Amino acid sequence: MKRRTAAAMALAVSSTLTAVLAGCNAGASGTSGDGAKTVGLIRFSGSDVYANSALDAIAEYGKSKGWKITEVDANGSVDSANTALTNLATRGVDAIAISVFPTDALASGVATAQSAGIPVANWGGGLGPGVPIAADVSLGEPMAERVVKDLEGKGSLLALGYRPGLPCQRREAALDKTLKKTDIKTVSQQVTIPGQVEAADKATQAWAQAHPKGDNLAVWSCFDDPATGAVAALRQLGRTDVKTYGLNGTAEALSLVKAGKLTATQWIDGPSQGREIARLLEKYWTAPEDFQQVEIDGDYQIIDKTNVDAFLADHPELRK
Repeated sequence: MKRRTAAAMALAVSSTLTAVLAGCNAGASGTSGDGAKTVGLIRFSGSDVYANSALDAIAEYGKSKGWKITEVDANGSVDSANTALTNLATRGVDAIAISVFPTDALASGVATAQSAGIPVANWGGGLGPGVPIAADVSLGEPMAERVVKDLEGKGSLLALGYRPGLPCQRREAALDKTLKKTDIKTVSQQVTIPGQVEAADKATQAWAQAHPKGDNLAVWSCFDDPATGAVAALRQLGRTDVKTYGLNGTAEALSLVKAGKLTATQWIDGPSQGREIARLLEKYWTAPEDFQQVEIDGDYQIIDKTNVDAFLADHPELRK
């Protein structure tokens, strides 16, 4: 185990999100009459299993403390995220936690929360004005170095990225920096969310068909979902010569590693980061004027065929 330290929306969208908020937490407005805190959770996308595991941990921790939880799915739209931030702030919640979206892209929504004295915690999106708590979930260097080592510094690589998300931005930057020292030829392709698995499948099929079988071919994905799409594409083509890599360590990815279909994934303990964010919110509420901005790091481990069984024995919650 290792540790690294550390415009406007259309009226229809706004109305939909307002209705969702009302349905999820009708009658709530900040700290309730019984003294319970109310926390809004804005999910980057309902299809992002890994990011959701971190927010789920916040929700579970909060419910154990009697918090009231309101959830919104932004469906990968930064405009929807900003609208959700504004609506939650207007409702007077005690805190908001959001995932993946870069804080600098959430300026309008965060400003509304900040003016209302409501702290925003961003899992994966970085610190900024109005965002005193964040979690760094990029940790891209270890996997980038593993890819280069496996390819022996030469060959061809398909890099599947997602630039709207800060974790993928940072991971791609780490990959690019590492590849500059090599002779590996890289083709970059951006996936979409939702539809990340399908986009990766399509991109991988096109890339693989343009690259005859060889010993130094690989597909790197900035998170696990596209990696599963890449694996599916290669299986359809009958290609066993291409190495595949993901990041996050989802149950699906780990099952593919165990089956010998995914070369490696990098597990990052997102749920633990979620619980730490929840504890930091408690600290913030105790003395907001004394709270210092903090971006927490996280535990990680590269999982491949040599250690997947032992890892799953230690993490039965990730068995599929």
